[in-house]
Amino acid sequence: MRILLKLVVVLILAPVIYLAWTAAGIWQTAQQDQRPASDAIVVLGAAQYDGEPSPVFKARLDHARQLYDAKVAPLIVVLGGKQEGDRFTEGQAGTAYLERELPANRVTGVKAGKDTLDSLQQFTGLAHERQIHKIVIVSDPLHLNRARVMAEDLGFETAVSASKIPESDRTKRDGLIRETLNLTFYRIFSVS
Repeated sequence: MRILLKLVVVLILAPVIYLAWTAAGIWQTAQQDQRPASDAIVVLGAAQYDGEPSPVFKARLDHARQLYDAKVAPLIVVLGGKQEGDRFTEGQAGTAYLERELPANRVTGVKAGKDTLDSLQQFTGLAHERQIHKIVIVSDPLHLNRARVMAEDLGFETAVSASKIPESDRTKRDGLIRETLNLTFYRIFSVS
């Protein structure tokens, strides 16, 4: 009976400890602003409205521009496909936004990808073509850990830099829970 009780305790505690460890890693990564010299700054897409980036997407793009101005990398790559009914992809909208102030040869987009993993997988073709190995990923703070794990699984040497977005405590809590579950699901099934 004691062995059964110990087994039940372990089976209950192990997942709780794992989820807490995963959440702590996500929170720690969310605080990071890494700026090593890299081959490219990779901006993960977000909502766009008929070619105009949403405020969250603009925050990511503006942060990538700051990294570019700080000479972190000579190229910005914007990732993201489109939702059904959209005329523009996130990659197109983000690239056009950045090209308002940057030379076109310093910005490019990967105009495909339905989620983080798919977008990063689509990026691998361009990365191979342009010999991009070291990247800095720009996204929302809580999204960075999962994106980094996925990019590293695809063979990239990855740093992360969080864009600044206003978030309430509730939004942060909900985001941390969502990202903890998403990352756990990815680690178990290798899908986003």
